[in-house]
Amino acid sequence: MIILVVFGLIGVAIFFTLNREAPRQPAEEEQPPVRQETEEPEPEQEPETEQAIPNFYSSSSNRFTNYSFISPEGWNLKQEENGSRVTLSKGSSQALMILVEEAEVIDDLEDKQIADSYLEITEDMEPIQIIEEDFSWGQDKVSLYGYVYESKLEQETESIDLLCWQEHQGYAYMLKYIGSGVSLQEARSAMGELVSNFNWGQAPATTANVSESDSVNILILGDDSAFDRAGGRVSGRTDIIILMHLNLETYKGTIVTIPRDTWVEIPGHGSTKINAAHALGGNELTVETIENFSGLEIDNYIITDFDGFVPLVDFLGGVTVEVTEDLADGFSNCYLDKGVHHLNGEQALALSRNRHRTDGAYAREREAAKIIVALYDQKTTLEKILSMPALVNYLLNYTWTDMDFGDVLRLLPAMGKIKAQDIEITTIPSWPQMVGEASAVVYDPEATAQLFEEIKNQ
Repeated sequence: MIILVVFGLIGVAIFFTLNREAPRQPAEEEQPPVRQETEEPEPEQEPETEQAIPNFYSSSSNRFTNYSFISPEGWNLKQEENGSRVTLSKGSSQALMILVEEAEVIDDLEDKQIADSYLEITEDMEPIQIIEEDFSWGQDKVSLYGYVYESKLEQETESIDLLCWQEHQGYAYMLKYIGSGVSLQEARSAMGELVSNFNWGQAPATTANVSESDSVNILILGDDSAFDRAGGRVSGRTDIIILMHLNLETYKGTIVTIPRDTWVEIPGHGSTKINAAHALGGNELTVETIENFSGLEIDNYIITDFDGFVPLVDFLGGVTVEVTEDLADGFSNCYLDKGVHHLNGEQALALSRNRHRTDGAYAREREAAKIIVALYDQKTTLEKILSMPALVNYLLNYTWTDMDFGDVLRLLPAMGKIKAQDIEITTIPSWPQMVGEASAVVYDPEATAQLFEEIKNQ
């Protein structure tokens, strides 16, 4: 070891000696330092952008915990209030709805209160099958409830209604499926596909095509007939004619009452009272007459008569209305004091038929419109969602309509959002007047056209 150290010291001494004694080259002969080639710096790469996920939806609420999912292929998506309600529809036969409600609205999620309320409608129908089973919502296990029933909207067609929910940070997230002409397995699969990629929290921007809502015009007719009176829904005269316009985006509505004696042109029959259209040509001619008169396209009609109106009101638990004057009418058997009353079916019918009062027939038509609005407002938003469309199916025991399953699905997103106070009741600018020997109602064509134009643009 010592020898190695000595040799090392000698080597270092020789190295420094040689370097000190080596002659320096003249300055002009100094070679320029060799520039070592260095690699060009690679251009800075832009950060990779996150790939957009096709058909991706994310809610954007500042109230509840936001959620996201991938919309199934082929389903049309509509959202309300930043995701508090999302409806996906596939054609006119299937719909999925996500509804977010404060948990306190439901009181207690543990005692099956939602399930009891949801299945209550089946007590008044004859379901083909009641469903209660476990279901996977993402990583969570929930209970799935539902029923299979025969639809009156689609004759001889089985319809399916399913519901599940879970609570998250003070809110209940409910998923409802509605389908007609599909199997129970298809219904389960549609729900399963939606919730298989359901996530909580912030998420990338929505890429799914979100459709805007639109408006709908529904003609409501009160037919002056019953089982012991001629006519009925086929050819009875329509004592009550109401045109209801609903904006499914702004949740506003307008009801226009049209006096039954309004003197109009009925296609193919000349000028006469508007209520004759139904007696002359049934539903088709009535719709055509109202469309020509109003300039509005009628999407659907609903008709009821004496036999249907009374049990309809009773089925919905009666109706609460405010009467603006004391009424005593032997013709309609309406005897009510001024004030707020909760009426059964017979009383509501008497009120809607009472024309022997201030403003006569105008008041009667206004009362009928108020009863319709009050009936709609009887149930809460949650109750409407839970019971639709089976409720409509059951109401067809008392009414007739050209609505099909797809029409109900179209109305579903706005169901419960349109409040009674947001529905304006008005009438056409008109007055009683004799036309020849007929006691009729005539109207201001210009003012009436302006009224319906304003409604069209709502």
